[in-house]
Amino acid sequence: MRPVRSLLFAWSACMAAMHAALPALAQTYPTRPVKIIVGFPAGGPTDVVARIVAQELATTWPQNVIVENRVGASGTIGADAAAKSPPDGHTLLLATLVANATAPSVYSKLPYDPQRDFAYIVPLSKQLNMLLAHPSVPAKTLTELVAWTRANQGKIPYSSAGVGLSSHLGMEIVVQATGMQLLHVPYKGSAPATQAVVAGETLLSLDLVPSAIPHIRSGKLRGFAVASDRRAPQLPDVPIFAEIGGPTIEIYTWSGIAAPAGTPPEIVNKVHADITAALRKPEVRDRMSKLGMDPFEMSSEAFQKFVASEARKWGDVARKLAIKLD
Repeated sequence: MRPVRSLLFAWSACMAAMHAALPALAQTYPTRPVKIIVGFPAGGPTDVVARIVAQELATTWPQNVIVENRVGASGTIGADAAAKSPPDGHTLLLATLVANATAPSVYSKLPYDPQRDFAYIVPLSKQLNMLLAHPSVPAKTLTELVAWTRANQGKIPYSSAGVGLSSHLGMEIVVQATGMQLLHVPYKGSAPATQAVVAGETLLSLDLVPSAIPHIRSGKLRGFAVASDRRAPQLPDVPIFAEIGGPTIEIYTWSGIAAPAGTPPEIVNKVHADITAALRKPEVRDRMSKLGMDPFEMSSEAFQKFVASEARKWGDVARKLAIKLD
């Protein structure tokens, strides 16, 4: 019995030492520069929100916070790199709707599991989507738009950032909700998809409010309707679908911070607390609002459940369309 008791005592002592060390771990974290991996190009809305957070954390933490862009495959290359990083809090991921919610439904061989391989720490922002139209589109109301697309027997082209991305799946939600008949034309990225409407190559698109603002203000595009239950404060003259004879349609993209699964809870809690404090600063909220980003708060547990629910919602859309990217 003595060896067993000795082992139990040693195990208990080891566990006690580990629990005692965890608070100290949170106090000393980070011990070296922290990297936030972004799976999209520099300068876009996804990258910008990561840099806002990095800048704020760098003023709070004793270490630099670096944004690293690992671009490709709709953000999944960056997500895979983060998933396979040591779970010590020094590599974080800017989690997104595409890489962490829709990807499992459109990629057959995803190299990571968004639910199993990540601890979702804190949400950052939601961004509303809106239906954009080329100025030559003759319709002024949703009823006119639906009738026009049907009269052209599905030949009216709309552009998206790519097959299976939110601008594609989101537009299909709009199509199903309104009865429009459209022709999908995928592009390689949000910028060329929007530019296609500006140039008249396509006539409609669903895009994020931040991306749409300069084109609407310059008159190059018309904001047809916001996919939300409220108007976008940055474009108060653009109605929501329910105001032009349609149903209430809510389509938004989101971002947040995640870490590799197994990251100590004390570090998760510290990251959550420090980022939440940063997002509550009036100057940060004002800066994000001007960019069309709406900060929103959740506990880490609630954010984990939110990502799972988003995966189910968008997965249903992808399955109905039978979309597969490999």
